[in-house]
Amino acid sequence: MFKAIKSLRYKNITKLLNTFQPQKARLPWDWLRVASPALYSGVIRMRVMEETERNIKKHGWEAMYVFDEHEEKEPFLYTIGLEETYSHPEIMIFGLNRETMHNIVSDIAQDIKNGFKATANEKTKGLLSGDFEVLFKPVKEQCFENYLGHANRYYQKPYRAFVMFWPDKNNILPTESDCQVSVQDEALKIV
Repeated sequence: MFKAIKSLRYKNITKLLNTFQPQKARLPWDWLRVASPALYSGVIRMRVMEETERNIKKHGWEAMYVFDEHEEKEPFLYTIGLEETYSHPEIMIFGLNRETMHNIVSDIAQDIKNGFKATANEKTKGLLSGDFEVLFKPVKEQCFENYLGHANRYYQKPYRAFVMFWPDKNNILPTESDCQVSVQDEALKIV
């Protein structure tokens, strides 16, 4: 079962791919609010959604970190609010540690605010340090409920979402043969 955690805002991505080491999410519970299925009932569910609405109104978006408590699946993070605030698809990232994924989406959200628009199925340079390329692919609608549940509850209408695939240290993406990174394999199944 997945559990979700509200993330905090971070800045400045550094040395992402040259120092990549797959990490399992081990988080300090005392400062993160767990949004588990039990919390999505009654008044607590309303409070979680009210906080999401406040964050989107204040920052333009919010991030949701999701991890498997049994460590059988890789963690991922997705945005909520980019579609509403900037008419841009929400962004998902798989397989990195929480802080790194949040750094990436925070920087991309700032770029989106400044006019950047991700294009599906086209390699994009300039979002990561160095000459590393990323690739955005649309998430299949049938996967929204299982992977973007809190965003579904927020929007309650159709919206768009992209998975952002990041390369290995040789700038080979998981969609290409010879990629040395497998922590994004689950993401390949939902695009």
